This record gives sequence, C-alpha cells and structure tokens, in this order.
Amino acid sequence: MKALKAVRTSPWVQQALNDISARQAVELYWVPGHAGVRGNEIADELARDGSALKFVGPEPALGVCRQDIRRITRRRWLVNQHWVWWRGLGNTQRQARELISGPCVGAKARFLSFNRTQSRVVTGVLTGYNTLRRHLHLTGLSDSPLCRRCGAEDETSSDILCEYVALVSLRHSGRGHQLCKSGGYLEL
Repeated sequence: MKALKAVRTSPWVQQALNDISARQAVELYWVPGHAGVRGNEIADELARDGSALKFVGPEPALGVCRQDIRRITRRRWLVNQHWVWWRGLGNTQRQARELISGPCVGAKARFLSFNRTQSRVVTGVLTGYNTLRRHLHLTGLSDSPLCRRCGAEDETSSDILCEYVALVSLRHSGRGHQLCKSGGYLEL
C-alpha cells in the first residue's frame, strides 16, 4: 500500500476510484507481474492491445512526460536568452567577441575542467587582460603595443592565436590542428 500512496495519479483516475468505491467495496492488492496471476495477465494483454490502437483524444499526443518537456523548454529558453545577451553586448567585450562566435553549450564543461592556472590563462586570452603588449601598453607597463616579433600590428590574443604566421607550427603541435576556425573564431 505504501507504493500505491507514493504514486501520483491523475485527477480523473482518482475520481474514477472514488466513484467505484462509493457504490461498492473496493480492495486493492499488489500482485507480482508476469507471475501467471490470471487477472494481471488479462490486464497486460488489454494494455498491449490498447497500445496498438490509434490514439483517441486531444491532439497532439506526445509520449513524453511533462518534466522532460519542461526541462527541454527551459534549456532552449536559456540558450536563447544567452544569445540575446551576447548580441546585445554592443561594443563591449571586444576581445572575447573577436575570438568566440557566440554562446556554446559544451564550452561550460570544458572551462570548468581547467585547473587554476589554465583558467587564468584562458580568461586572460578571452578578455585581453594578459601579458601581451597591447594590454601592457594600455596599463602603462610597456612603451609600445606593437608585436615584439614583427612590430607591424598590436600584439593581441586574436593575432597570436589566429593570425600570426610564425606560430602556426606551435598551434598545430599543441592541438594537432589550427585553434581558429574559418572566420577567426576559436574552436572551444
């Protein structure tokens, strides 16, 4: 009986049980499934036959529980909200927007797997707050923002990671392929 009390039944099932028990005595018994109990075997056969029939009721009929629908809907809503926020940044987050095309659901798990040093490096690369010349120049710690190797452009994360030709071999050796996808975005 504890199992029966723990089960949440729909209101119409509860009402049907109340209507039946108002006219006559009702006793509920637990029986082991697939053990040759005649009434249970008949119920199993009726359930199999019923599941083969065409659905009768309001459309659309979904074989999915409400909890799954809520979870999927909530996840999609959060992803959509993240995109709205990302697009609404305007001219802020310049460095990160140069390197990341947009929100990525799988990136969160990868970022959370980093140790403290890796997290600091990735954060510095994405935000531009690092020891590259452009940031050092903006903070007054360097005389020039220009690249210390070529001297042609500002030394920024996006240049080092995606465009600097002299580091192509390092990018390939570290990951086996380029870090950046076409369009200059990091493959996170």
